[in-house]
Amino acid sequence: MVGDIKYIVIIESLKDTEHLTGRELYDDCIRRKIDYQDKPFTHKYYRVSAKSDFVELLKYYSENASYISGGILLHFEMHGAENKSGLVLSDDTLITWSELVELFRPINIKTCNQLFITMATCYGRFLYKGVVSDKKSPYSGYISASKAVYPEEIINKYSILFEQLIDGGNLVDAYLEMEKHESNFYYKDSEGTFKDGFKSFLEKFNDPEIKAKFIDDCLIETKGAGATIPDEEMTEFIFQKALHDTYKIQKEGFNFRDCK
Repeated sequence: MVGDIKYIVIIESLKDTEHLTGRELYDDCIRRKIDYQDKPFTHKYYRVSAKSDFVELLKYYSENASYISGGILLHFEMHGAENKSGLVLSDDTLITWSELVELFRPINIKTCNQLFITMATCYGRFLYKGVVSDKKSPYSGYISASKAVYPEEIINKYSILFEQLIDGGNLVDAYLEMEKHESNFYYKDSEGTFKDGFKSFLEKFNDPEIKAKFIDDCLIETKGAGATIPDEEMTEFIFQKALHDTYKIQKEGFNFRDCK
């Protein structure tokens, strides 16, 4: 079932002077509930500062993802860049959405589309900007916020999420419960990311200037190959077929039917 979780990993990168919300959630909610109630979850907490350590940690999970049985949740407690370009670690270094996506993708592939991301960060919603449309999806789904969020909200809302997740074992069900409490955190799955991305792609290529340039390039290529120059009707057919083929290629990135 989509959203079933067996591994919960908290990764925090906040300064010593800040409210360590990840540590609090882990100690007071996650670890306590799992251990005291003997719930069937594996759980870990990491606190990192340098970008290199953060990258190595995700690479560690990538290298070992094939041995993970059941869905894995990576939860991030750090700041989102004000310009919405990525996450900021406690040493003030930036890791961009594109860099994150490239680190997530091998984990998601090896777990057969069972990687889920939650972010207690400002502007985490913009993770979708790092997605490359013709590559495999880097996650099955993620929960994040599109605006600034604060420690009290993080503790209150994510406590609900983790309690429900640990009780029921399913992240999507836990999110639906959290949503009842007017949360600013939202869930989006990989297919939703794909649809949004392709919608933007269509809007771009329906721009008259961009469409005209595409057609001109096709005509130049056809002429250079010595082929018959297509008429207006055929040119429109070629344009629509190119869009259709692009859709099929991009959609294949979310196909995990061959997983074992």
